[in-house]
Amino acid sequence: MICSASQIAIVEAFADLPDTRRTAGQRHHQALCLALFTLGVAAGNRGFLAIGDWLKAHHDQLVTLFEPPQGRLPSYSTIRRTLLRLEYQAYSGCLSKFFGIQPMAGETIALDGKVLRGSYECPTICDKLRKSANCQGGKPKKVK
Repeated sequence: MICSASQIAIVEAFADLPDTRRTAGQRHHQALCLALFTLGVAAGNRGFLAIGDWLKAHHDQLVTLFEPPQGRLPSYSTIRRTLLRLEYQAYSGCLSKFFGIQPMAGETIALDGKVLRGSYECPTICDKLRKSANCQGGKPKKVK
């Protein structure tokens, strides 16, 4: 179980992100949605439906821990809509800061498999293979 200090820290990690959602109909704080998403993914859930199942399975513990307004947790669709409007770089920065990660130059920090699929940074490869024929034009060249 997560201690209350961690609960405060993970919500506060996202508290300064600008909320780009419409103000009409907002029931849940963006920071709570992002904290639940982050914890759901860290618990091994892949996909919003799996996160929704995780929220239902641990509903009572999460309500006790986070004490959301009116005792209601956001649904998986609310979390999904929050993420759709979120600036990825800002979320990534907050996440890196929360976990104490300092990305190295050219490093990709993934939130899901779609981010990593086919992505890599050539400068770190080129630094090691300086002036090598294997790296040209920003992409590694296939070696026969």
